[in-house]
Parts: sequence; C-alpha cells; structure tokens
Amino acid sequence: MGARESLNGMMQKQVSLSPRAIDKLGIAFLFFAIWFAAVMNPSILGMMEALSGPVIAMILFLMPMIAVLKVDALKAYRGHASTYFVLVMGVLAVSAIVFGLL
Repeated sequence: MGARESLNGMMQKQVSLSPRAIDKLGIAFLFFAIWFAAVMNPSILGMMEALSGPVIAMILFLMPMIAVLKVDALKAYRGHASTYFVLVMGVLAVSAIVFGLL
C-alpha cells in the first residue's frame, strides 16, 4: 500500500494524467515488478552485501577525508600524507567493490 501511494505521488508530479489513470498505471507497474522479482528469485543477502559494501567503504574512508578538505575546523590535517593515503585507499576500496559488481 505504501509503495503504491509513493509511486502514484511521484507519477502525479511528473505526468498530467487523471488520478484514476495514474492509479491503474501504478498497479500495473507494481504487478509486473513484483512478478519479475518472483520469477528471478534474487538472493536478498547477496544484494544487501553488494549494495552495502560500497556505502560502508565511502562512509569509513571517503567522507572523513572530504570533511578534512572542506571543513575549516579540520584545516590542521589537510597537508598530512596520512590524509591522502586514506583517501587513495578509500578510492581503491570503492573502485574494487564496484568493479567486482560488474
């Protein structure tokens, strides 16, 4: 019910159709999306692992180093070799995970 309402809301903002037509399109789209997922039977744990790995790597490696480069309060750490080392290792970790997904 929540997915249907969300999809209908997004469609109302993008297309100029009647609410009844949008509801019917939303139901059809959700039916085929759920049917496709049931037929394909994907591994949920594998999908969670594949999607959460890059996000965790970005949070642990890249976000702190971007903060060091952007936030004035962390200006004292900008020129250190360790900052650039962590940044390079983070980019390597994320790129290895993304390359593994392809």
